Amino acid sequence: MTHEVHKVVREAGGLRIVIADSATSITEDNKNDIVVNGSHCGANIAPDYILPNGTRGSIGNDAGTGLENAGVASLSSLDKHGIPAAAVAAMSAEIGVGQSTYNEGVISAVNEVARKMGVTVGMSAKEAADKMFEGIS
Repeated sequence: MTHEVHKVVREAGGLRIVIADSATSITEDNKNDIVVNGSHCGANIAPDYILPNGTRGSIGNDAGTGLENAGVASLSSLDKHGIPAAAVAAMSAEIGVGQSTYNEGVISAVNEVARKMGVTVGMSAKEAADKMFEGIS
């Protein structure tokens, strides 16, 4: 786990959108948060950080997707748990920099839960986070 101070960009009714550089900094303090982070969305992100801490939504980096879509493997896992998740294109935001993901990221992959909330490929990460926030609220 990485110690990091998360930036809160939206908050209402106990739900927040927070920005983090690393998914490894997600803790129980992020219960009910939508976390926009600079980490890849690989298979370990869901079971190691998002699910055990009660995070309600996730946007990360597709890390170029990789072999067999390894860079976005957590999206399908989170889908099975009813958690909206998306990834930004690696070339649209600096990996490891959550603020870049939030400000500059362009969505490249979306799970079905997020899609039902109106998140689409090509939209900004900020807009996607807002759609998740509104869909959960």
